[in-house]
Amino acid sequence: MKERRASAFVVGGTLAAIATGALGGSALAEADKVRFAQQFGLLYLPMHVVVDKKLVEACAKDAGLGDVKVTMHRFSGGAAVNQALISGNVDFAAGGIGPLLKLWNKTKGRLNVKAMTTLAAMPLKLNSNDARVKKLEDYVGLTDHKIATPSVKVSIQAVVLQMAAKKKWGKPFKLDPMTVSMKHPSAAAALLAGGQTVKSHFATLPTSFQELASGKVHNVLTSYDVLGGEHSTVAMYNTERWKKENPKLYACVWKSYRTAIEWINGNKKEAAALFHRFTKSKLKLEDIEKMVGDKNEMHYALEPKRTMQFAEFLHSIGAIKNKPESWKDYYWENNHDLNGS
Repeated sequence: MKERRASAFVVGGTLAAIATGALGGSALAEADKVRFAQQFGLLYLPMHVVVDKKLVEACAKDAGLGDVKVTMHRFSGGAAVNQALISGNVDFAAGGIGPLLKLWNKTKGRLNVKAMTTLAAMPLKLNSNDARVKKLEDYVGLTDHKIATPSVKVSIQAVVLQMAAKKKWGKPFKLDPMTVSMKHPSAAAALLAGGQTVKSHFATLPTSFQELASGKVHNVLTSYDVLGGEHSTVAMYNTERWKKENPKLYACVWKSYRTAIEWINGNKKEAAALFHRFTKSKLKLEDIEKMVGDKNEMHYALEPKRTMQFAEFLHSIGAIKNKPESWKDYYWENNHDLNGS
């Protein structure tokens, strides 16, 4: 569907009139579609709520934007999500804090990608089916063992593993040769089946729950262990251009996510049921209810929490050249009323 936009070929006095506001109103109509990029897991429940309840569409109509079409496009890791955003194939990307920071750094002064909102905090869990591995140092020397992450070196899981390695040995890349890129469902299947090279998985819910509930897999460490407590895990981010060209629609998107997160926290059983139905999950509904209902496992929250720890680490290893002064440097101003870190 083409965006409802006036011709770009405006000339002479007409262009000057538009620039000075002499024509009154907006010369260009806002977009008639919003495309979200998502990944796998319970972290993306706020997006499911926004789409299922048609929150953006309702807000857009109230704002006088007419009928807006909202679509979701699924990707398997932060690298793929970021590529989709910068290539213009999606309007909003949902990814880890690590991928957000790398794209903010890469596009600073050009596309200027920043976060529209935080989605959730959740402990990322490094799980293994290898009896030899009980703690991080047990990985050293293993030649028949691979660690699955959504995107090597880019995903938030890969970054947390580097942070753990730096904390343990002062060498952030020590375990990088052991990592491979793999979708969460495929990595979980490998661990549960056994007998494969992939014997560890830096997992998110619900796959981490499935793995540990099986009795075949144990936990080695969590990201909360590494960072010293709860941290924001994923955010929604977008380009400055889209935000400027669609100010009313942008406002509808971020307001819709705030509404969705508030609804989830006030209706956890209903939210779990929505995830179960929306994703056609094979998990038992009561298991999803347990995950959504436990803030230590799944906390849907707007506040950016401990994100600067990721920024400082990525800058220290040269993964980002620009060091932010605060979290507000890579979050849009609609978040600045929050008590972030």
